[in-house]
Amino acid sequence: MSINLINILRKSFSDKSYADISQHVGISPESTKNGLKAIIPNVLAAILWNNTLNSSSEPTWWNALDGEYPYSDDEFVQTENITNTTFLVKGREVVSGMFRTNHDELVSSVSSVAGIQKEKAAGLIEVGVPIIAGHLKNWMKRKNWKFTDLIENLNENKGIITGVVPSNIPKTDFVEDNKPKDNFSETIKTEIPTSKVTKNKKNNGLVWFVGLVVLALILWYFMGSKSCSRTTDNDDLLVPEMTQVIDSPKLYEKPVDGTYYAYEMKPEVVLNTK
Repeated sequence: MSINLINILRKSFSDKSYADISQHVGISPESTKNGLKAIIPNVLAAILWNNTLNSSSEPTWWNALDGEYPYSDDEFVQTENITNTTFLVKGREVVSGMFRTNHDELVSSVSSVAGIQKEKAAGLIEVGVPIIAGHLKNWMKRKNWKFTDLIENLNENKGIITGVVPSNIPKTDFVEDNKPKDNFSETIKTEIPTSKVTKNKKNNGLVWFVGLVVLALILWYFMGSKSCSRTTDNDDLLVPEMTQVIDSPKLYEKPVDGTYYAYEMKPEVVLNTK
């Protein structure tokens, strides 16, 4: 007989677990229990949706909680770290990987089933999903299951899993033929800029910088040429051209201050001694 992971995960929450989670989210233990009851099959369906028997590999988020949800032989879920900031950050990575395309529908479903506001439902999902994923991984270690064993079990129980998925979430979201081409790891990569993208941005900035330097050099060259041309024209106005006929001999001098002035040469006087 195939193992029913839905029942195993539902039984892994104790009264203390419900109390701790309800206090953190700010809802009653009964609402917490009903909400988690709806979340569990969606977690399994999301894993199944993104993997097949022929193509199944551990997604990036699968090991995200190793430091915040360590291995334990306890049959009940761990709730000691749910208030830690690092746990919540890693938990959001898990939620993003699982429910990027139907998160809003899941929030609406949990809100309806648990009888709580959508803001509270989103908070319950943010805490509940990583707890379920972390406990499932620990359970698999105790049973010596590999990730491929998990996918095989989910495929065997596909009908049961999709049968308890909330009605407002389209069942086509969990059909193998409609699964996205990218797996979880690729989905998360679209959320976080890669080093390659950053490198391209730096290269673009360098291209702009070089372009501005070249433009500045071109402007400097033309402005310098124009300045030299003006100096030559002014000098030509002050100094007669070589072809100009001079009525009377004149000398032109250019003192230190840069201005020209002219004075006439007096003819030499020749004394007749005869």
